[in-house]
Parts: sequence; C-alpha cells; structure tokens
Amino acid sequence: VASVSVLHPDAAREDRRGYWEEVLNGALDTCLGLGSEGMGKEVAVPMLTMRLLANSYKGGIGSAEAAWGLMDRILECTEGCVPSGNKNVRLSVATVLLNTSSYMHASSTRSSSSAAVRILDIVGNIVGCGAYESEAIVRSLVALGTVLLLPGESGMEAKRVTNERSIGSMLERVASMHGDMAKAVSSEISSILS
Repeated sequence: VASVSVLHPDAAREDRRGYWEEVLNGALDTCLGLGSEGMGKEVAVPMLTMRLLANSYKGGIGSAEAAWGLMDRILECTEGCVPSGNKNVRLSVATVLLNTSSYMHASSTRSSSSAAVRILDIVGNIVGCGAYESEAIVRSLVALGTVLLLPGESGMEAKRVTNERSIGSMLERVASMHGDMAKAVSSEISSILS
C-alpha cells in the first residue's frame, strides 16, 4: 500500500518528509535484514521495497527528499537485490536506479561523486550478470547515461571512472543482445564519453 500511497501528492507533500523517512527506513531495514543471500532469493520484500523506493522519487517533495536523505542505504539495498532470480525484482532494481539518477540530475547542485560512482558500479553488476531482461537493461543504461550527464564534479568523476573501467565497450556488447532501444542508449552513452 505504501508503494502506491507515496505517489499521491497530498501524502508525499513536503511536511510529510519525516513520515516517509520512517516508512523508507522501515522498508530498508526489513530488506537489508534479509542479508545478501535473502535479498537475492526472496521476492516479496525486495520487490515491494524496490517499488516503494522507486516511487518515492516520483511522489512529492516530502517522499523524494526522504529518499534523497537515505541515498546510501537505498543504493546498498538496491545493490543487494541485483542478483535476484525474479524478473519483477530485477525490473524494480533498474527503476530505482533510473529514478535515483533522474532525481540526482534534477538536484544537480547536491549530487555526490560517490553516489554517482556507486550507481555506475551497480549498473556494471547488472550488465555483467547476464540475467536482466531488455527493459531492465534499457532502464539501467538510461540511469548510467543520466549519471554521466551530471554537471560539475560528479559528472566528470562518473565519466572518468566509466572510461577507466572500459564500461563503454562492455555496454556495446550487452546492448547488442537487447534490441534497438538498448543499442540506441548505448550509442548515446558512447557519444557522451567521447
């Protein structure tokens, strides 16, 4: 219920940030409490947690700012859910990355280089594991491209790390297996990196 409630503008307004911090912390505690093995095997808790987190950025300023304040924990939980055997969890993981990177871009004056690099690492894990479906790959690639476009030091650091780790060449290979949209996004990322 919370993952849908957070989308209502009144429920997620600015003065409700404290409420959403409690809800998000509770969901993160439960998901992280499964441990790395549990997050990869369980379905209900990781999926509902990922959907709640993804929707938090889309709700109102209260829920979005609550999520922003919990960025490190959100990325830790997201990373723990990457190896999930469930395609709905995998799609939700990709959506969290996409919405997080989009919010970072919209709030560019506050973006941290460490969060940007962490998103790069998570996307690298996603494309490297070979288990993700095309839609999740496309969302992950868009998240990566969005992080590369962050202004200032965060964007420069993201580009440096991406080039240093040769992520661009890995993306082309992965995108070729996931259709025209993935190829187009990969091509855009290559142009950003050059």
